[in-house]
Amino acid sequence: EYVDELIDFVKIPSISTLPEHEKDMRDAAAWVAARCEAAGLENVATMETGAQPVVYCDHMHAPGQPTILIYAHYDVQPADPFELWDHEPFEARSEGGRILGRGASDDKSGLLLSIQAVEAVLKTASGALPINVKFLFDGQEEIGSPQLESFLDKHGEKFAADLCFSADGGQISEDKPRVITSLRGLAAVEVKVKTANADLHSGTFGGAAPNALHLLTDLVASLHNPDGSVNIPGFYDDVQLMSEEERSQTELPDALFEQQMRNEGITGTVGEKGFGSFERTVTRPTLEVIGMWGGFQGEGVKTIVPKEASVKVACRLVANQDALTIQKLVRKHFESICPDYAEMTFTGGSFDVAQPYAVGFDAPSSQIAKSVLEKTFKAEVLFTKMGGTIPGMNLFREKLNAESALLGFSEPDNQLHAPNEFMRESIYHKGRDVYIRLFYEVAKYYADNAAADAGKSEL
Repeated sequence: EYVDELIDFVKIPSISTLPEHEKDMRDAAAWVAARCEAAGLENVATMETGAQPVVYCDHMHAPGQPTILIYAHYDVQPADPFELWDHEPFEARSEGGRILGRGASDDKSGLLLSIQAVEAVLKTASGALPINVKFLFDGQEEIGSPQLESFLDKHGEKFAADLCFSADGGQISEDKPRVITSLRGLAAVEVKVKTANADLHSGTFGGAAPNALHLLTDLVASLHNPDGSVNIPGFYDDVQLMSEEERSQTELPDALFEQQMRNEGITGTVGEKGFGSFERTVTRPTLEVIGMWGGFQGEGVKTIVPKEASVKVACRLVANQDALTIQKLVRKHFESICPDYAEMTFTGGSFDVAQPYAVGFDAPSSQIAKSVLEKTFKAEVLFTKMGGTIPGMNLFREKLNAESALLGFSEPDNQLHAPNEFMRESIYHKGRDVYIRLFYEVAKYYADNAAADAGKSEL
């Protein structure tokens, strides 16, 4: 039953970035709301954001007990390139212990298993949860949750909680459960250079007229130093190195990560010298060129001097960096080396800035997540970091004053954002067990701390 309903959910092509899927987004939100009601959750509401809606629900019948907010998202990435899929991306199915389809891992399984966990408790524990639970299901995570900040400004009181747990996130593997204590942020820039009013005949003007693509490649080449570091003044000013205590508590699995890279056909590593391969992706800020275009793109040859060319760059940021500051520094760098003969313009999108997030390994959310994973997986749990971005985590801290922990169950080989995405059924079921245990572990943590405080006051 649990597998079948995830298959049904994955079949909805809820692609937030493509306008032609607006109805699918609404259908997915309605599906989630109906599933919440069926689980026994209350005050279910599809709340408008100005774009894709948020689905809210709660179960608030534990007076005097803590309240947690569970976050997940129901939107998915586009499925192209379609020719690389082994099956139709939204014709989801179960095969070989895997649920196949776009969004199966990121993040429809996480969303659904958290609802199923509440339902299981309500059906087997006299209809009572030991704590209060609220849910925020986002329809915009894959495009950077651009309306979430203003939405929380307006509705923050409704989502108030003591702690947050994200069902979006991942594990190194099912055999090695980990608590993720940080996410990188994002600062993206798109720049266009124009050197003429029209493409020019390369026989007549080549060698004298500036070539927009040549200029663009010079700009891109200026972004990194020979040692792999980013060559933008001020880029590293606010970066803090890990303390010895933090490093001792944090797993940085370079060997496993490099094996996963080899599995993806990557035969060598690059990047900033002095840091391990995995460490570069989670503790260091980076700058990647994510798209370049200009000139003639068709078959054959068109002998022109291109009039314009464009590039998109995306910086992943670490704790203590500010996304808007970095975005300004990147623009300033481009402007400082752009020659007078070129016109430079910048454009932005819905997902061009997101702040990084980090929480201490000794924070309540981290310690509770560690305990829950150890008891469910019956394995030692270490702390680690993740290189991706979930905008909501920092917003929950800023707007709700609540720290977050990631309790997601995607794995690195699940083909997230790529063709042939899948979710292993085994970790999907374990994830549900984690959330069932989470409710009781949160209650225990707060009860133990209250007893300790009472003991101190008696002394």
